[in-house]
Amino acid sequence: PTVAPRAQTPQRPRNNTAFRAAFRASFLGNMATAWARASPTKTAPSVRVSAADLAEFEFYTPSRSAGSVLVIDVDRPEAVLDIFDTIPPEIRPSWIVETRKGAQAGWMIDTVDLRSTARERPIAYARAIGAALREALAGDEAVDPLTPVRVRNPTYIRAELRASATPPVYGLKQLHQALKTADLWPEGMRFTGRSATKKAHRAIAAAIDTGNRNQTVFDVARHAAYVGEDFEAVAWQTNDAAPEPLKAAEVRGIIRSIAGYMANHRGHRSTVAMPSQMRELLSEMGRRGGLANTAAQRAARALGPTASAAARKPRTDTKARTAQKMRAQGHSAAAIGRKLAASPATVYRWLRRHVRHQCRFSSVEHQVIQRPPRRSTAPSAGSLPGHLRYWPHPRHQTPAPRCTRQPPPTGP
Repeated sequence: PTVAPRAQTPQRPRNNTAFRAAFRASFLGNMATAWARASPTKTAPSVRVSAADLAEFEFYTPSRSAGSVLVIDVDRPEAVLDIFDTIPPEIRPSWIVETRKGAQAGWMIDTVDLRSTARERPIAYARAIGAALREALAGDEAVDPLTPVRVRNPTYIRAELRASATPPVYGLKQLHQALKTADLWPEGMRFTGRSATKKAHRAIAAAIDTGNRNQTVFDVARHAAYVGEDFEAVAWQTNDAAPEPLKAAEVRGIIRSIAGYMANHRGHRSTVAMPSQMRELLSEMGRRGGLANTAAQRAARALGPTASAAARKPRTDTKARTAQKMRAQGHSAAAIGRKLAASPATVYRWLRRHVRHQCRFSSVEHQVIQRPPRRSTAPSAGSLPGHLRYWPHPRHQTPAPRCTRQPPPTGP
């Protein structure tokens, strides 16, 4: 059979100063902002830099107030050839940055206002076109084309760049018509809803607001660590997506906490995500259990929190007695904690607490008891003032007797 030749990719421009300067001028002229957030590496914290200094950083975050680019991340070795084979020539990417895993393609577009007071239809239109480009190239679903968190900087002085000195700037309608003509527009995709865009903005604002940034960064990063992903990079990316990012020291603390937990022998060791079928099955089991409302469930709710506390106390007393017994045998607090799966603070609290030992035939307490005051030939102690009464010195106090087995009583 005859195999059609692959589309010819344009020659890579010479990496000279004039070409870089011309491309940088075109790119910065379309940014519509004089400042940007950039970072030297993928895992380093981002800083606010001017547009003139953007070429010194390998990664950057596009503006959240004005969308001027659509970025698609394709993680395949043949990504560059697939891009030129799939995308029509009239809407070829404005630039392509090659990576070790694939490539990132970017389209410079007419500026779209992304502020909360902007019209929602242009934003929905731009997001629909970005989603169509991503689906056509089978790009990374985690990268939002219009508002990506952190992408490669095409103006970086060492970037493996494929572009022209004056990259084209596309209109949204031009991209839309070209994708429909090439039969690359997904069926059923609509961008007329106003409420959908508003809900998306509200969801993002609720997920990463000023008072919930630490928890959001921690949750997203730890779930990435559970499945074996680069949780450090995910932590920095999530922090960059916040309206007011955390300080670098706080993000480093979150990363150290997750790294310590994963390194612990009792930490999370799963490297494979739970299958969707298993997750749905567990969700259905939990839903059925919550809706059952059996007599036992109603009785347990009627007892209230006091019943659960009463059920937990015997287990806690048992662990406390075990801890005191191991301590008497010469074990350290760390060894006791490993044995009982408790922290050192909990072990020391168990060693200090008052525990009543229950024996089958007798009940005694592990505490110091005082003998009654001594009687003397002098006037009785009760007739003396309180400050003249005699109490034995603590050294003369006797400890409680040990719990010994006594014979059961006989007779009725």
